[in-house]
Amino acid sequence: MTTGGDASEHRDDDTEAERVREVSLDRLAAFSDAVVAIAITLIALPIVDHAMDAPSAIEFLTEDAGALVAAGLSFLVVALLWRAHHVVFIAAHGYTKRVFQMEVLWLATIVAIPVTTVLSVAEGSNDRLGLGLYVGSMALASILVRIQSMLLERAGLAPRASGPWSERWLGAFLFMIVLVLVVAFPGVGAWWLLVLALEPLLRRIMRALRGGARA
Repeated sequence: MTTGGDASEHRDDDTEAERVREVSLDRLAAFSDAVVAIAITLIALPIVDHAMDAPSAIEFLTEDAGALVAAGLSFLVVALLWRAHHVVFIAAHGYTKRVFQMEVLWLATIVAIPVTTVLSVAEGSNDRLGLGLYVGSMALASILVRIQSMLLERAGLAPRASGPWSERWLGAFLFMIVLVLVVAFPGVGAWWLLVLALEPLLRRIMRALRGGARA
């Protein structure tokens, strides 16, 4: 027979376990935020080196225009990836071992972006392999975020997102399209990343079509 004291003790244990999970998740999110901040800083470091060696501001802006554009695009993409990651984890109240493993892989892709930026874009190269690694790391990061979201939902650690799977995976699909484009047409270079700007428009179109189908 369970006494009132036992029931109260069980509730206290459940509350403490929930608090521990939330603190652990907060620490993981803080660590991830720090890694992203360092990665964004590393994107700008080669530009700083070039600026220090440039004889004048005009020559720096002229000779390193490509590097500036590349750094700007990488900065924007990392910020978008962080935002998608933040949206997933801010709704969670814990994580599993598999989610942690996916998180480590996600952080590895984020750290790879500054390196691939320098190797494939900032130096003015249109090499297929370099651009493939550059965009591929971004595409993989986007896919990993979606996988983490699915794992959290299945474990009951995050609310189920609304909307069809095609809409939820739209960002990852666009990254994959960009990856194909940079490999097939490397002459355009990192400018193919501008395809990602179509995401808001495509989302509105998909929602409008879904609403029309219901009507």
